[in-house]
Amino acid sequence: MATEDSYGQGVMIAALTDPPDAKTLAQNLAEGIVALSNMSFASSSERSATITSPVEGMRTWLRDVDREDIYDGTGWRQVWTGITPAVSNVQADTYTTVSATYTTATTGGVYAHCQVTFTAPASGKIKWTVMARLEHSASNGVLATAEVRAGSTPGSGAIVDAASDWGPSHFGSDGARSGASHVVSGLTPGGAYNARILHRMTGVGGAGTISLRELIVEPLA
Repeated sequence: MATEDSYGQGVMIAALTDPPDAKTLAQNLAEGIVALSNMSFASSSERSATITSPVEGMRTWLRDVDREDIYDGTGWRQVWTGITPAVSNVQADTYTTVSATYTTATTGGVYAHCQVTFTAPASGKIKWTVMARLEHSASNGVLATAEVRAGSTPGSGAIVDAASDWGPSHFGSDGARSGASHVVSGLTPGGAYNARILHRMTGVGGAGTISLRELIVEPLA
């Protein structure tokens, strides 16, 4: 009677006492080994048509998008391959705000969105870093932070990590450029996300001035 391979991977090996059957022998070996290999398909559609009952741990390569996926038991997830961290274009514009809540609204100057899109790594964890030059016309504070949303359209999609005071802050009229980082977890591996910098000020009166912003998103293991 055929027995499983010694590594417990489901590859069935015929016993010497089994009746000779070259087809069954070859089929058992081929199907067992192929299921454990990195299978190549032209597209996800071809994969779905071929693998109708995927098993957890299967890996595939999709040639149309040059991507490796792994089946985690519920769906195909992109395998993080150490892609260079997504970095926004540095926005050197200078603008003012009087909002007491996190926003992208401004009251003067020149403003451009500072934002990135990224793919969540296999760990579902990323670290964002926000840097900006901040100052206030009086003694109140100016703060900048990142907001993370689902989807590949910056500023759109469900909020998965709301803007809060994790980013850099500065109080007073002697401006300074500083940065801060924050870890976000619970993302769907292989999912598309976007992040952008928001700003606010504390107190009432005066205005906050913001410039030299930069947003970096890095994958974490």
